[in-house]
Parts: sequence; C-alpha cells; structure tokens
Amino acid sequence: MKIAAIRSVDYWQRWIINDFKWEKRKLSNKYSYGLCISLLIFSQMSAAELLDGEGIDFAGGKFSPELMVKEFHDDNLTSAPSSERSSFGTLIQPHLTYELKNNKHRYTLDYLFSAATHYSSHNDDYVDQTVSADYEFTPTSKIKMGIDTEYFRGHDPRGTGGAEGTGVVQNSFDRYHHYKIDGNAAYGAKSSKAQIEIDMGHIAKDYDNNASATAVRDREDLYGSSRFYYRVMPKTQMVLEVRVAEYHYDIDAAGTASLDSTTSRVLAGVKWESTYKTTGTAQIGYIQKNFDAGSRADGEDLTWELGVQWKPRSYSTVSLNTSRDFTETSGAGNFTQNDAIDASWKHEWSSKLSTNLKMNYGENTFDQDTTGRSDDVFGVGASVDYKLRRWLDLGAGYSYDERDSTINTFDYERNKVEAFVTVKF
Repeated sequence: MKIAAIRSVDYWQRWIINDFKWEKRKLSNKYSYGLCISLLIFSQMSAAELLDGEGIDFAGGKFSPELMVKEFHDDNLTSAPSSERSSFGTLIQPHLTYELKNNKHRYTLDYLFSAATHYSSHNDDYVDQTVSADYEFTPTSKIKMGIDTEYFRGHDPRGTGGAEGTGVVQNSFDRYHHYKIDGNAAYGAKSSKAQIEIDMGHIAKDYDNNASATAVRDREDLYGSSRFYYRVMPKTQMVLEVRVAEYHYDIDAAGTASLDSTTSRVLAGVKWESTYKTTGTAQIGYIQKNFDAGSRADGEDLTWELGVQWKPRSYSTVSLNTSRDFTETSGAGNFTQNDAIDASWKHEWSSKLSTNLKMNYGENTFDQDTTGRSDDVFGVGASVDYKLRRWLDLGAGYSYDERDSTINTFDYERNKVEAFVTVKF
C-alpha cells in the first residue's frame, strides 16, 4: 500500500508541474498559484501521512490538509427562465487548516481554494479563495474571548445579483472581495445559572469589475449582538437577545435615495439540550428597519427563529429550521422579507455509509417594490457518502431548485448532479 501511495505522490507532482495547464480552462494564472502551492504541499507528504487521515503534527499544533475533487452537471447555469445553458464540469478544492492550542489559547489558520471549469461554458469558470485567522482565549472556565478575521475573493454567479431576472447573460460574472473582523466575549460556565455573550464586527465588501452595475452594491456592514441566558431547568435556558446591524453603501444609484439603514431585532425564547432526544432553540420577537433617507419607508414586523434537532437513534438525526428576517435588496424594493423553512434527515446506515435528505421552502417579499414582486423558492436534495478508508470519502448527490415569481423573468428550474472524492491527509 505504501508503494501505491508513493506512486500517487509522484503522479501528483508530475501533474502539477507538467500537465496542469490553467489556460486550457481559461482560468487566470495569478489565481492558480494558491492551488499549485496547496497541491505541492500535499505531494511532498510521506506515504504514511497520506494514508493516515488524522492530520499532521507540526510546530506543536495540528496541520490538516484536505483535497476534494468533484464532477458535476448543471442544467441551468444562469438560473434563467428559458433557453437554459447546461454543462458538465470539474471542481477542485484544496483546504488547509492549522490549529495550535493549549488550555487557554487556540489559534487557527485556514485557507480554502475553489476552482471550477465548465466544459461547455467557460464563461462560468471561476476561482474563489478564502483566508481566515481566528484566536480564542479562555483564561477561566467562566470567561472566553475571541477574534475572527477573514478575507474572501469570490464572485456572484451569472444570472444572480444585479443581473438577476434581466434576461441579460453577462460575458463575465461580477467579482468581489470582502474583509471581515469579528470580536466576541462570553461570561458564565456551561453549568452556571446565568450566562452572557457579546459580539460585534465589521464587513467591507467591494466589487472588482463591471463597475457601471456593481458600484452601487459596494458597502460596509457594522453589527453587534448580545445574548442573555438564564437556566430554569438543568437542561433548559431562557434566552433574551438583541441584534443591531448598520448598512452603509458607498454610492447611491442614480435618481434614488440612499439605502443606508439600521436593522434592529429583539428576540426572546428558550434553548434546550437533550430533552426527549431533542436539542434546539426557539425565539420570537420584533424586527425593525430604519432608513437614513426620509423618502424611503421604514419596515417592521414579527420575527422568529426555530431550530430543532431530533435524534430518534444515535445514528439518525432529523433537523428542522424556520425563520423570518429582513435582508438587503439586490435591486428590487427597499429590502427583502424572507420567510424560510428547511428540513433534513441524516442517517448512518453503517460506520462507512450515510445518506442525507433535505428540503427547503421560502417566501421572499420585496418591500415597496413598484412591480409588487414576491417569490416562492423550493428545493430538494439527496446525497450519499461512503467512507472507503479513514482518509478517503466517496460521494454523490442530486439537487433540484426552483423559483416561482410574480415576475415571470425571475422564474427558473435547476437540476444538479455531482460525484466527488475527498482525501484527508
């Protein structure tokens, strides 16, 4: 087996250095470096490490590389109502994680590279990259503090964002990057009568191309929240939560008032653990959106969040989530009210074989949209995962999504089939 692994190492090195030509897939060379570096790191590992699957001890911490290769077919790449474009494709996704921790400190570095090529539609090829660094400090059993940072460079798929429902298929999709920093703190042990959590953060999102259409979507978000938990039973807590988010857009669309606004939420509910084989959180409250521009109508409504996991057996989990929230508009109306529900069932048939079924439904209402637009969205999916070895997973899946809108140009149906291999080093 070691001989086979060593041969595999040699193959990957030759493939990276000699055979992998990004220009054939019309992917920019400047983005290929991340993938090549990741794969070269994989290829330099010993055969024993390749076959372990438990990560690699390095500099006092744990280095956990992972490589996923996926083959897929998408029958509606641009989410179009008609004249759909379909294509087979390949997704290559190396993932590198390094964690260093002791009793009080935990440092995590993470790098994810995603590169996809579509055999019949190279305009939909993309390269996305995410780099994150997190730090957690736990000086006592009652105090925990942390800071999370992230840099993401990615894209809006064609037919989404500003091009959604226009009937115009861009030659290239909208690319953007964002920076994120988030700080959090918590006081109270898990067994304490009361606990409090606070977090606040900042996200800056900027588009990199198609400025005539995307400049009005550049923005900065400032957000914060606080949660208070009070234990009323050994495994049940009452929860009171307040969230505030401010949205600041760099520029306003021509002839329209500013979308700068503040969204506030107050929720109260209950959180429980392992009660009658269920774990979950149920909260209900009030949401309000206030615009800086007096010419835009403010919004308010009932809001809720429900998340429940039921485990009828230790190897079977049923999950149910439902919520109502306000989200930023992509061009229609002042904002979007989203009512959503999703359910899933994961079942482990053996230590190697598992399946996952999922379903989601949502109603999206575009507040103050002159066309009166509202959408119903629906999706189902099924996947199977087989752990061939401790370090090797094989899987396949199918998903179906549709949108039924009061504006016909926003309707679409989409089927996607995929098969993947995941190697954990």
